[in-house]
Amino acid sequence: MEKISVIFIGTGEFGVHTLNELSKNGNFNIPFIITGLDKPAGRKMHLHFSPIKEASIKNKIIVQQASHIVELKQTIIQEKPDYLLVVAYGEIIPKEILEIPKIASINIHPSLLPKYRGASPIQETILNGEKYTGISWIIMNRKMDSGDIISQIKVDVQSKDTSETLSDLLSKLASIHTPGVLMNFIQNRETEKQDESQSSYCKKINKNAGQINVSEENATSIIRKIKAYSAWPTCYIPWNNKRLKIIRATEVEQKINTGEVVITENKELLIGTRNGTIKPTIVQPESKLPMETKKFLLGQKQIPKIIL
Repeated sequence: MEKISVIFIGTGEFGVHTLNELSKNGNFNIPFIITGLDKPAGRKMHLHFSPIKEASIKNKIIVQQASHIVELKQTIIQEKPDYLLVVAYGEIIPKEILEIPKIASINIHPSLLPKYRGASPIQETILNGEKYTGISWIIMNRKMDSGDIISQIKVDVQSKDTSETLSDLLSKLASIHTPGVLMNFIQNRETEKQDESQSSYCKKINKNAGQINVSEENATSIIRKIKAYSAWPTCYIPWNNKRLKIIRATEVEQKINTGEVVITENKELLIGTRNGTIKPTIVQPESKLPMETKKFLLGQKQIPKIIL
């Protein structure tokens, strides 16, 4: 059997497991990957590779990069791939590129489409307290995440899940099932149209999205937000004119006033919200590493009485 040619297009961490799985699967050939340009990061602004580029180098796969994917159009055409497989790439891919492969351009999306189209479905799933989510493999078209569905897998969302744990679970599931999805689609071209009446879109996340306002938000929504934004941008409250990041927290039954700060006999920190009370367990002061809240409180000379 001739190997299935797949050009892998991705940038973020989410696609690494799938790339690794395809690269070691004897049924597939990855002539090259396409990823975003190296970006400066850190205090010294050194250029950093994308997670997909790093994985490609480890797997000895050729890497192609460009400011815009259309710059690589002729390179893609010359390869005559069976598939373009797009996973967390970060750029809208034009129709002229999507139409190149012999079989299809396929996107792996971490939600049960048509729910949560867009760039932050995992965070949105946690923010809204969903009981389940999943992976969707779709045929790509010009509209964002609206193509016909090839396959879906449904999974439960655990109460302890954060954006990091849920992303890791979904990325591993995607890697396990993608080879079979691609192989089966060659023989069975069946797809299902998305129900537009059920579609929803993710809101854009910015660096200030993690700000907690205890006078407007209740304890349940704050705990969800802390879990949803655990990787980025992380959640924070004002603390003596600085930002105190809350990395982990739980909701407790003890009732205190909105915005009130209470230190219990067990040296636990309680904060009253619009409805309910939260107990931060891991925090991160400015310019310091995350630490247990009890340790943080030991170094505090002044505890604010109210946070709003």
